[in-house]
Amino acid sequence: MSTWSSGYNTDLGYTFGYYREISPAWLDFVALSKSVTPPSGDWRYLELGCGQGYGLTLLAALNPDHEFLGIDFNPVHINHARGLANAAGLTNIRFEEADFVALAEQWPADWGQFDYLTAHGIYSWLQPTVCEAIVQLMNHASRAGALVYLSYNALPAWFSSHPIQHLMRLWQTTESLESVKAIETGIQRLEKLTEAQTGMTKMLPGMKAMLEKVAKHDRAYLVQEYLHDNWHPRWFDQVVEELKPAKLTYVGTASMGDLFLRSFMPQKFKDIVQDYTDPIVQEVMIDTLTNQSFRRDVFGRGAAPMWTIQRQQALLQQSFVLLNRPPAEAEIKFKTSLGELKGKAEIYTLFYDQLAAGPKTAEELMKVPASKPLGLGDIMQALSFMLNEGQVGFYRPPSDRAPALALNRAIAIATANGAPYRFAIASKLGYVLTVSDVDLMFLAAIFDHPQAAAPELSQALVERLLALGKGLTQQGKPLTQREALLPYATELAEAFLQKTLPKWRDYGICE
Repeated sequence: MSTWSSGYNTDLGYTFGYYREISPAWLDFVALSKSVTPPSGDWRYLELGCGQGYGLTLLAALNPDHEFLGIDFNPVHINHARGLANAAGLTNIRFEEADFVALAEQWPADWGQFDYLTAHGIYSWLQPTVCEAIVQLMNHASRAGALVYLSYNALPAWFSSHPIQHLMRLWQTTESLESVKAIETGIQRLEKLTEAQTGMTKMLPGMKAMLEKVAKHDRAYLVQEYLHDNWHPRWFDQVVEELKPAKLTYVGTASMGDLFLRSFMPQKFKDIVQDYTDPIVQEVMIDTLTNQSFRRDVFGRGAAPMWTIQRQQALLQQSFVLLNRPPAEAEIKFKTSLGELKGKAEIYTLFYDQLAAGPKTAEELMKVPASKPLGLGDIMQALSFMLNEGQVGFYRPPSDRAPALALNRAIAIATANGAPYRFAIASKLGYVLTVSDVDLMFLAAIFDHPQAAAPELSQALVERLLALGKGLTQQGKPLTQREALLPYATELAEAFLQKTLPKWRDYGICE
């Protein structure tokens, strides 16, 4: 463990992720839903702990008229982030390597202030002095009216996982285990403890189920989750108190399935919550009722209230696009912290039909011929469920699609060279989509040979996979030899040319 990392594990680097909850469109929707005025005009965006910079670069390419700054303490992350932005020719984003504690003591005046500030997946894994520095940075860097996003491991759900983290980290440090080895060894040892029905595992019955989930996770993710010196899940009220020096007040959750949770809680839960008058205590009680494990909180600095008509008009003008329609025969279900909720097919089918014809505003969706008139609240709740499931997305095409197309090209080429990228921009929609590495490799080949047919694409894919030491998986069976790879690669190439590529061109992932 390096001394400059303040106990944060830097062995593998952070994952190459994109988190939709930190997008301006997503944060704006949360604010509007809670009657808070979102940023507008020439807004600026700051990410604290930007990791590899992949997600922030996607946002910058989507919003070429706005300035983005990513800060991280890990030089490996910053080097990668700058390389990706440069490969795409982006000019509205920069990355800075900096220590949060030092930066909090002297915030550079020329960096200015920002309207969106986000910190995803770092707050629970840092020592208290660094967390205090992050709050100071939020205070220095946020303009009046800014929205601030903070995600963190939450209590009470993580109580049963505390032994998992403590023991894994203890074994790693005392035995000098390499990080992935520490995870593998830790899982094996903890499984023995649960099988032996020790006193601890009997007192923590949820530990066995959590360990089963842990064993299925990607090892790089588990290193980032468990192998830090500092591991501090928090109660919501603790976070609220910690952010007060930055003059931040709670707006709402960015976990879209829970945005209107209070409206569909069982009556017995509502009765419990209503026993408390303090809204912060009420939120803590909801976390207790749902056994909350991870919070995605949106705070505001001087959050300006929206007047009733102003809010209604802003919400009605929000535009949405259909991304993934559930199969006609499938039951419509939505995930929330209370479990799955069933959607009324007669209502949601109307929404899907309308959106299938093209992007629609909330006002247009209110006019669907439902059996009873739909109010704005009905529409907002339905949209929040569909957004959470990835069925719909915000429709905000960029003013200039060229930066997004350039970044997609850079992403495809880098993936063909071995980069672990899994996201691209639908530039005609203004949304980031999950894509497969194989399809990105096909796209890279198309850039080189625009008229390539399936045989050429499949051959190029196999050669690339073999050069990277990778294979394919067909119906659970790993394929690693050329003779086995080629027939399946041909199937994939045909599907890409016939289905995926036309859709990608419609979405604006490529021309």
